[in-house]
Amino acid sequence: MRSVLTTVLTLCLSSIFVITQTQAQCEADATVYLTDFIFTPSEFTISVGQTVAFVNAEGVHNVDGTAEDNPVPFFLEQSEGNIEGLCMGTFTFDIPGTYNFTSSVGVQPELGMNGTIVVDAVTIADTLYNLDDAGTSGYAFNSYLSSTFNNGLQEFPNEAWVGDVDLNGLDTYTVFVPNNGAVDELMALMNLGSFDMLGFYDMAPALKYHVVPGIYMANDLEDGMALPTAEGQSVTISIGESGAMVDDANIIETNITAFNGVIHIVDQILAPQGYPSATTWDVIVQSPDHTVLEQALLNEGLEEALRGQPILNDNEDAEGPFTVFAPTDDAFYAFAEANGFANEQELLNSQFIDDILDGLLVEAVYESGDLFNGQLLLSYSNEGVTIGVDEDGISVNTAPVVQADMLAYNGVVHSLGEVMPFDFPEPEGTCGAWTITMTSGFGGPDGWEGSSLHVFADGNEVASETMLSIGSESFSIPVDIGNRIDVVYNDSGWGQYHDYSITDNDGNVVFSSNEWGVPGDDPCNVYGLNPCDEGPTCGLIEITFNDDSGEGWYFGTLGVYSESGLEANIFFNPDFDGDGYADYIGFSTRTAVVTVDEGEVDFVVNAPIVSPMQCGYTVKNPEGDIVIEETNTTEVPPSNYDVEICASNTSNSDELTILAPSIAVFPNPVASLLSIKGIGTGEKWQAAIFNAEGKMVHQEECTGSEAIDVTLLRAGLYTLKLDAFGGSSKSARFVKE
Repeated sequence: MRSVLTTVLTLCLSSIFVITQTQAQCEADATVYLTDFIFTPSEFTISVGQTVAFVNAEGVHNVDGTAEDNPVPFFLEQSEGNIEGLCMGTFTFDIPGTYNFTSSVGVQPELGMNGTIVVDAVTIADTLYNLDDAGTSGYAFNSYLSSTFNNGLQEFPNEAWVGDVDLNGLDTYTVFVPNNGAVDELMALMNLGSFDMLGFYDMAPALKYHVVPGIYMANDLEDGMALPTAEGQSVTISIGESGAMVDDANIIETNITAFNGVIHIVDQILAPQGYPSATTWDVIVQSPDHTVLEQALLNEGLEEALRGQPILNDNEDAEGPFTVFAPTDDAFYAFAEANGFANEQELLNSQFIDDILDGLLVEAVYESGDLFNGQLLLSYSNEGVTIGVDEDGISVNTAPVVQADMLAYNGVVHSLGEVMPFDFPEPEGTCGAWTITMTSGFGGPDGWEGSSLHVFADGNEVASETMLSIGSESFSIPVDIGNRIDVVYNDSGWGQYHDYSITDNDGNVVFSSNEWGVPGDDPCNVYGLNPCDEGPTCGLIEITFNDDSGEGWYFGTLGVYSESGLEANIFFNPDFDGDGYADYIGFSTRTAVVTVDEGEVDFVVNAPIVSPMQCGYTVKNPEGDIVIEETNTTEVPPSNYDVEICASNTSNSDELTILAPSIAVFPNPVASLLSIKGIGTGEKWQAAIFNAEGKMVHQEECTGSEAIDVTLLRAGLYTLKLDAFGGSSKSARFVKE
């Protein structure tokens, strides 16, 4: 038996003329020689359309390419070879794929006479990957989009995703591929990153809308042509002065050919009908009937909440999903007129619009089929939303739904023919109304850039406002005799350009942050303002907080108590947006102003949780004299009790004792049971516990020295108020561990 090498050398050296003649009779792009029990070469790659010749140089063999996995079978009849080389025949490989072949004579397959031909083709899938690499004008799907096309439509045979589309297969297609700019716009619209888009469940069906069965070169496209897509709907071709378009997208590069089709580059994502809008925000923006709502949501900074994708992006800490009850423009026009506003813009600029908008949002998804008569939903403002369903349709707080189920990937929008009824507060209280004017100076950004002003009456928030332009804006709050008004500025970094002032019904300035601020500082907070100047007051004291660590008394508080009770509970890094995280972190000094009564004043410290020994505070009386200076950076700032800011003018000590007789509570701090000292045996009394914000958190009736169970209270500072049935009132403060 001759060796393969001997055979090849013999063929190449001693029979050049004969082989040339043989090859002339058996011309092909590649040749396979058959000798005893071997093909030479036995494995190689060719391109689609190339021809392979089989030449028998030794022994009795056939060429059997009928393996089941071959794209198409081929077979050459048995022959006996000779040294001159016998041409058995040729075969043209028009179909890409892997072809396995053998000589099936006797036991020759078992003896190793087998071969493989790989027929390679540049498919649409290959071209998608290579567009950028080849420098084709920089156009291609971004990596996630091409990966979805290749993997989602070809490699993973899932009927819901694939259908009959195989971009690596034999069927021919025309693919309209968005360029990178269009893909970036899609990610911005969806408010998702590329990795989140990879898992986006509607991506593959949407991409199939970009795929048209058959090959349509640029010169095959005609004006008005409708091309059915693999998704099922048709795209429309139009030819104008600027060139060809498919739907609303310009075709900006054409005729990028592949074995199984052609690619055209377009400048927009093609959007099939019936798919949800990207977000609830996009539903509103794209609607011509909701421009007023769009502007209102922008003014109040709610557009980002409505763009969040908590459903599609599990990693995103986003609000939602949302059901949005969206009044039309006509509904807002009618609502403004019915409630005495000159026009809808005056309504949008009012202090009430944020509460109206919050009432339109429900943080859950309720399509029309999920709604039933009498259903009660909870709005974004924690108010009830009552659903009505009858023969006339669906209503929301009596406002009719005129178009339901505008779907988005983070919720649903229902269009309303009316604005839900809204209870506008009385314009004046028993002390009239206070006007708060906010200003934004030149040199800074437009408006307050996310900073906001929060107004509290007796610890309850009654207004929350910001502004969006340079200049000034005003809003009013009704005030009652006995109210304690606190105004808190929540900073987002541009406070040096902001100020605010408060005036009463007669135009008198109650407070101005400009009087207390230092140039470059944030507006200071003010606590304990009393409408109608009710009660004896010492005046406004100034408290300056310092923190050498720059953490800003992180989650620390200072409670200020005068003769009439809690005047202020001053926190830092307060959480006004309800996300559980601090909105402001970091300052070295900050100032607050507090109204206190005559007599003794207590300053109760709840220490910061970060770098407490670097924190401190200074208190100045109304004359500007320092009465407390706790700025020692080697210890936690201490509380100060019984500090006389202004001497009391009251001389009747018995009356003071009746108003606030001495009692004691122990242990203090307390973990579970709070005992009372100073109550007579058998004396009946009622206990009320108030938290640091002045809200009652516990109430019960007791007798004698009966202990109060405070186990369920959160850690912090509390005030205990005891009302005896004989008419006397007693109070004490304690700390819950």
